[in-house]
Amino acid sequence: MRKFVTVFILLSVLTVYTVGFSASQPKRGGILYDYLTSDPLGFDVQESTLLSVYTLGRLLFSTLVRYKGETLELEPELLAKMPEVSEDGLVYTFELKKGVKFHDGKTELTSDDVRFTIERMLDPKGKGLSAWLFDMILGAKDFMAGKATSIEGFKKIDNYRFQIILEKPYSPFIYNLAVPGASIYSEKLVKAAGENWKLNPIGTGPFRLKQYVPQTEIVLERNPYYFEPGLPYLDGIHIRIVPDTTTALMEFENGTLDVCVIPVIEYERIKASGKFNIIETVALNTYYFLMNMSDPMWSDVRLRKAMAMAIDKEKLAKSIFGPRATVATSFVTPGIPGAYELGKGPAYEYNPEEAKRLVQELIKDGVSVKVQAWQWGGDTLSDPNIIIQAMAREVGIDLEIIPVESAAFRDARRKGKIPANYGNWWADIPDPDNYLYVFFARDNMMSSGYNNALVQDMLEKARIEPDQNKRIQMYREIEYIILREDVAIIPLFHLKNLLATQKNVKGLFRHPTGITVYTYAWKE
Repeated sequence: MRKFVTVFILLSVLTVYTVGFSASQPKRGGILYDYLTSDPLGFDVQESTLLSVYTLGRLLFSTLVRYKGETLELEPELLAKMPEVSEDGLVYTFELKKGVKFHDGKTELTSDDVRFTIERMLDPKGKGLSAWLFDMILGAKDFMAGKATSIEGFKKIDNYRFQIILEKPYSPFIYNLAVPGASIYSEKLVKAAGENWKLNPIGTGPFRLKQYVPQTEIVLERNPYYFEPGLPYLDGIHIRIVPDTTTALMEFENGTLDVCVIPVIEYERIKASGKFNIIETVALNTYYFLMNMSDPMWSDVRLRKAMAMAIDKEKLAKSIFGPRATVATSFVTPGIPGAYELGKGPAYEYNPEEAKRLVQELIKDGVSVKVQAWQWGGDTLSDPNIIIQAMAREVGIDLEIIPVESAAFRDARRKGKIPANYGNWWADIPDPDNYLYVFFARDNMMSSGYNNALVQDMLEKARIEPDQNKRIQMYREIEYIILREDVAIIPLFHLKNLLATQKNVKGLFRHPTGITVYTYAWKE
């Protein structure tokens, strides 16, 4: 007996103040002029997890399932229907749409391309950075270890039907398939392109690459073979590389750019002008201060608690991001099932007097309050780190912040060697597992040093629990312990997406996952 997977989540906090979809009739044609502040240096969504590459990935490629418009409801994209799942949650049965062609107009999508995509991401000799998307598939670990030449859990039925069998149940699995990193590639075309693939992508997405001039411009044109009739509306998208945000804003106000990410200090002026469409949505992210529980400097929970109460989150958030920021009281973004409601999370509030008392108690007990945190890259300290350092000093914590080159930081984080750091997490999927398991599971790679075995056992159970109501309660209990009892991380604030477009741009929107969607965009 099988059941169809239907996924719908209503996030009350994900309010769209200027809705992307227009009530007027879409018009076909026109070029949209946009920009990036840095060159993505390639278009391979398996090799990069940059938001800019993921956004381009949604233009060039397609996934098996996708989010429906601006919601977090899933719908089929390359699939003919939502997959079926066995009662035990292990076997997923898929059916592809027939006749889907890649950008060359000749190569048809088949089940073999799905298999190839998964194996390419997991290839131990490859460059896939998001193995977590597929590593729960039966046999994936042996394949990644070089012990198998194929993945046991992928079963081809015919050219359009296949099954994916999991090693054990994993409740959010379908959401993984909507991540741009899970975009389906053509085995034939990737192998033919070889090392040129990342610069010459051929997908099934609504647009295809026409021209790429490194550090200058990315030119996309409508895919004439796109499998959704009538889409996209635009003839093309011209994306320039504009490193300076002030220059980008000036060009936007002069009308040479159609889209602009609004600088915080200009937000009120741009909004008050009434000249532009303002798109303002809550996004799935949390900015935090993470302390490595296994580091001797941060091992005393009283010190971590004092640090949590030393930070004036309201002052920090508003001074850096202004109206774009909302104070966080939980790590999991509010609105996701299993998360605490906005403002009702278990994180400690600003309480400098209690923080000072704890610091004096630590000093009396001979515990050092001289600690370190690392900063990802840069030659000088970032504004958030300067503010956090000053707030710590106010309560008696001597916090030294050390800038560390990006590659060294990344390597140390993987090895669990970072003592503490200010950072941010933009969720890949709307599920607590993508926050709590990533940071605090036994095999986490975020340098949290988390060592509460009870909670880690609960994390393993929560991700396989089929009952959604039980999962919600489990994750709330888990997060309470992590934030309130262990004080392993300090959630600081969440950021809203702020985007402006010219008045004649319709249908463009920024999804809660942070990706700008152009498929339905058009110009009056």
